[in-house]
Amino acid sequence: MAKPKTLWDRIRQLFAGPPPAVDEEGQARLIAQLQHPDPARRSSAAQALAGFPTDVAGAALAEAVRDRDPKVRAAAADAIRAIAELARVPVTPVMDALQLEPADSPALFALVGALRALGPGEAAERVVAEKCGWGISRASTAKIDDMVALREQMAEFSPDAVRMQPAFDTIAARLGDPDPDVRADVRNSLAGNRYSVRPLWAIYNELLESEPRRAVLAGRVLGHRLNPRGASTVPLNTTITQLGIAIAFMACDCAWCGRKNPNVPVPQRALTLGCQGRRSAEGAAYALPVVCDFCGHEFQVCFEQDPR
Repeated sequence: MAKPKTLWDRIRQLFAGPPPAVDEEGQARLIAQLQHPDPARRSSAAQALAGFPTDVAGAALAEAVRDRDPKVRAAAADAIRAIAELARVPVTPVMDALQLEPADSPALFALVGALRALGPGEAAERVVAEKCGWGISRASTAKIDDMVALREQMAEFSPDAVRMQPAFDTIAARLGDPDPDVRADVRNSLAGNRYSVRPLWAIYNELLESEPRRAVLAGRVLGHRLNPRGASTVPLNTTITQLGIAIAFMACDCAWCGRKNPNVPVPQRALTLGCQGRRSAEGAAYALPVVCDFCGHEFQVCFEQDPR
């Protein structure tokens, strides 16, 4: 297991309990696929390893960021970011790959995101941006500056709800940003700040009927705060006890990439009904729009019965 970077990370690890059991045979098959001659197969294997938060997978993905195909490098970097909190991933290969990455490569910002997830955070962004000759130094720094500015807004969060509201509104508005790095950064920043619980809960309650997409985005942040390991279900009594709010969470597979998306906010009864991820809500008795944590596509979490 990766060493916690902050006190908050350590607390989350303590409450989360032991990591889930790993399908070692499945993991071994995916790692072997990283050597397949077809880059599409290598890319798919790298994506799938995001579901294996182990040191073994981390080491294999660290090697995969050196792959000759940029799509494979990007997939490996995204997978590293997904498991960085739970697995030990060698940092040096990621740094080396980033140094060699062309400025127009689709893997460029994925590698930056992986490096940030491995611990250095903002310092990594600045070092990479200022390092002469690195691909990122030739690319636009507008995105990095934007993400840093959003993080600085968090300093204005406080128990004073009136004072923090403008900063919260600015940050929460970016939960639906088209850039996956920005979405993840905003989600993690809000999930890690206890003062964001009440305003997020207010958005979820007030907008679920009129703006369900925005409401679900806010609700999922609450789920990520409570359930960072992504357990398949979180019952109502757990959230009432730990967050003081009445909401349950469940996981559903993305209709586009098939990956499990945890922390979808639902009524308690939904936990016993089960759900299906679809590309359209047509024919469903009840549906919630969810932006996939992995591929970024929006899909519908559909129920055959209305759980409300």
